[in-house]
Amino acid sequence: MNKGDELLPDLNRVKCEINQIVSKGVRRPEPFFKLLYKLYKQIGLRFVFRDARAVSIAVLMVTSLMVFLIITQQEQINFAQNPYGIIMISSPILYGVLSLLPFLSSEFLSTVEVEMACKYTLEQLAVFRMLLFSICCFLLNTLWVLLMLVKFSSFHFVQALMVSTTSLLLFALLFLYALTWLRSVFSRLLFFIGWISINAVPILIDSSLYQRLLITIPWGVYLIIISVTFLLYLKKIKLVFIQDRSRGAIIYVNN
Repeated sequence: MNKGDELLPDLNRVKCEINQIVSKGVRRPEPFFKLLYKLYKQIGLRFVFRDARAVSIAVLMVTSLMVFLIITQQEQINFAQNPYGIIMISSPILYGVLSLLPFLSSEFLSTVEVEMACKYTLEQLAVFRMLLFSICCFLLNTLWVLLMLVKFSSFHFVQALMVSTTSLLLFALLFLYALTWLRSVFSRLLFFIGWISINAVPILIDSSLYQRLLITIPWGVYLIIISVTFLLYLKKIKLVFIQDRSRGAIIYVNN
């Protein structure tokens, strides 16, 4: 062995040191719910819900409307009234209004430029809020269905709850895709209006047929739709949250 070979470092040792450097330099992706918890700890609910007054007003108005509709309805339900179709339309309304609030306020207050320079983007905060709103809206929808059960003797609680939950999760999932594809506030608002309009068409065309369709769908089918939609909803929320972290950083650096 000559002196030149003695000066060369051992190949295995070089590989080991490179792996150590890479392992220390590369950050492992954090679990999704840990990211959400970190957002909560760093910002706090006070700033996540900085428009708490508007949120409270929206919840109060929609809840009052639901109670008013229940009180003013007749004791007996017939197919022409189509309560299940109304549930299909109205279940995501509060969720949609609350989800649109931060985008509307940022549009009118012109705070998007400031938020893009912050650690968390507007979309990340919106996704975090949407996850919390979906839980709150599910509880409110359950309460609404219970009130309808007290009011109407021929009302089926489980069937109505299935319809309500299916509608809420379907809209929540589709709205997440709209959040990704539609960048303007106006287009997202049009999507929300479009959901209501599309679900109103079957009621206007043939209310009785639409009612029978919602009733005759087996509970098992509803459960499958709810389960699949819920899993896709969580997956999409995680994807939007993580993707928007890198997107926000790139936009901030480029600007």
